[in-house]
Amino acid sequence: MQLDMPSDLKAYLDKPDEMGRPEKPITQADLEAFEQSQGVVLPAEYKEYCLKYGSRTLQNRQIFTFKTKVRLPGGKSKMADVTSISGPPYILEAYKRYMDPVYGNSGERLPQKVYPFTFDSGYGHCLMDLNDKDHGRILYLVVKAKTFGDDGYGWSQVGTVAGSFAEFLAGLKPDFL
Repeated sequence: MQLDMPSDLKAYLDKPDEMGRPEKPITQADLEAFEQSQGVVLPAEYKEYCLKYGSRTLQNRQIFTFKTKVRLPGGKSKMADVTSISGPPYILEAYKRYMDPVYGNSGERLPQKVYPFTFDSGYGHCLMDLNDKDHGRILYLVVKAKTFGDDGYGWSQVGTVAGSFAEFLAGLKPDFL
């Protein structure tokens, strides 16, 4: 399978970081450990991305961030920053933090089997839905210190980004400094 992505993103991912270091890819063992520990199957395109590019920060001296379009419930849309695309170890760390908040100021902050894999400068995340019904779709949520499902913080705050990880990659646009 060949990942289809915008030329600006591919050029960015194919070169070493600003210090000349190549990014360390995620291993097949990392992917399998995540799937086994969570009882889920990661989308094939996401696995391919991780094996080739690993966890990546998407910022440098010329690109402030990459942006993606989010369709919000009710028909409005907005652009969201994507400053990194994370691999399974980082996804699991963030997921556990949101599902079992350290400070006990809320219950679970995300729906079950919906994993944050991108990060912006705040608490906005693109989320990978790994539930059977909508497997692989990409969602967006600004995570709050509230239990997901409480008044004002539930599915009516979750936007849709893409139907798949491949569609998500294809839609990323650079935001130049």
